[in-house]
Amino acid sequence: MKKGPGKILSGVVAEGWKKALMNEVEGREFYRMAAGNARLDGVRQMFTFLMEEEERHRVAILEQIGRIAEGKPLRPVRKGSGKKGIRKFKSPLFTPDFVARGKQAEGEAAALSIGMTLEKRAIEQFAALRRKVKGDAAAEKVFDDLIAWERDHLEILTRQYEQLREMYWEEARFWPF
Repeated sequence: MKKGPGKILSGVVAEGWKKALMNEVEGREFYRMAAGNARLDGVRQMFTFLMEEEERHRVAILEQIGRIAEGKPLRPVRKGSGKKGIRKFKSPLFTPDFVARGKQAEGEAAALSIGMTLEKRAIEQFAALRRKVKGDAAAEKVFDDLIAWERDHLEILTRQYEQLREMYWEEARFWPF
């Protein structure tokens, strides 16, 4: 495989960029639906934030592909605003009252679980692409940034899912062994 920007758009790596781009579009639309179905304002805000983040990912990927096509080096993609927004969703968003209503919590839990799956898939894809560009420091940095960004999203969703699950189990008086 040749060195430099051409390597990043060649063969399997080009296909990987295309798949990553499609995943961001699918993620954006999923989070749009999840936000529309959310019953709590904080949860709606979280899914809306994630929808906006997926759109930022899509734009960042298109920007990188454009830079490569122009023969320019890749550059880091993550903006500081996303990092600040993530902090907003570290506290529990679900209330015991919401969980006590039963079935409503099940839809929220399913949305969190699907979101976690989407984020894990994105992390795996970017990690695979990073391996393909090994030795190209700029490209490795871009994929490291994308992986970190996706991990932050996974962390938000996982934290909310685990908190909701614990509350749900407590409400159902279910204690796993």
